[in-house]
Amino acid sequence: MTGSKEILIVGAGPTGLVLALWLARRGVAVRVIDKTAEPGTTSRALVVHARTLELYSQLGIADALAARGLPFTAINLWARGRRVAHVELGALGRGLTRYPELLIVPQDEHERFLIEHLRHAGVEVERRTELTGFEARDGDVLARTRRADSAEAESSFAYLVGCDGAHSTVRKTLGIEFPGGTYERVFYVADIELGGAQGELDLKELNLSLDDADFLAVFPLKGARAARLLGAVTPAAQQHHELTWADVSGEAIARLALDVRRVNWFSTYHVHHRVASRFAAGRVFLAGDAAHVHSPVGGQGMNTGIGDAVNLAWKLADVVSGRSPAGQTLLDTYEPERIGFARRLVATTDRAFTLVSRGGRLARWIRKSLVPVRCRPSRGAPSCAGSCSGRSRKRPSRTAAGCSAAKGRQRARR
Repeated sequence: MTGSKEILIVGAGPTGLVLALWLARRGVAVRVIDKTAEPGTTSRALVVHARTLELYSQLGIADALAARGLPFTAINLWARGRRVAHVELGALGRGLTRYPELLIVPQDEHERFLIEHLRHAGVEVERRTELTGFEARDGDVLARTRRADSAEAESSFAYLVGCDGAHSTVRKTLGIEFPGGTYERVFYVADIELGGAQGELDLKELNLSLDDADFLAVFPLKGARAARLLGAVTPAAQQHHELTWADVSGEAIARLALDVRRVNWFSTYHVHHRVASRFAAGRVFLAGDAAHVHSPVGGQGMNTGIGDAVNLAWKLADVVSGRSPAGQTLLDTYEPERIGFARRLVATTDRAFTLVSRGGRLARWIRKSLVPVRCRPSRGAPSCAGSCSGRSRKRPSRTAAGCSAAKGRQRARR
């Protein structure tokens, strides 16, 4: 390889930050650019899985993040206003991982945490800086960047990684297709404060209401009366240009007897399920939402992006440093390992999300009658534990993400 050994990371969300931190800890020069003026200020992704914490433990930061987060140990399923199933996550995860509980860490706090550790590693995120174009050459990538207060500049990099979200400039520049679809309904997320007694609802646990097509998820947040709601906007209101809290479908809220006193943050969105046709093109790679987006079922999105970052990071580090004689052959393993994982994940979350959000007599019967039975600990424990933790009781495939993570652990200890 000729020219620069520096790696350019476009996008400073969790995926880009973890990639940069892992590379910096391995002694690889990195630049991280992001077109936003500051880190995110809304909570967005919440759930940190056991697998992510295991990867963080290799960087020595897992316990520090766990101390900042809120563990929750159980999921309650509700139908027709009554609790029909209770799954203890902590008990199911014991023996599988050091981190058997799901951890709630709002994404804005998570990003600040990663930025702190990246700063300690000597890397600062370059804000208000966007990628305007690039050219992948035999020995390097020539990238053009522009700050808000300056002219365009050109720099040479060994590799470029697009961690720049669903509307990725990197992916579009490469001409990589992003096949998939969009669900018809509009969904909302709201961080709220609750009033008085909430009936049987335990706000330290995840509560999921499966009534008709009006589903509602209630996630715990730090604070005695704080929670996040994830639900659906009423079909009639979807025609509005400016949706507000008044447009949410309130039947499930009423059935759970939620007394919403204040809405601190409210946002609506369409849910997409897409996987890029390629994750790599020569010296340029895609990771995180730039490569795959899917429904929020299971809280997999951010965690999967972090998995991409770790898988790619150790490979780049070994190639750039000259420790790996395999060179490009090693880097070529990134795409098949992560694209296969992403496709399986999107297919699984698509089926689950369709089940909990669609109308129809059969779908309603499955949600209200079959799902609660399947999720009782006697029958659903193993699969529920694996899916909720981001892990599995099965031995990881030697050709899947587990193989790369295992190799990464060996290299991280060097």
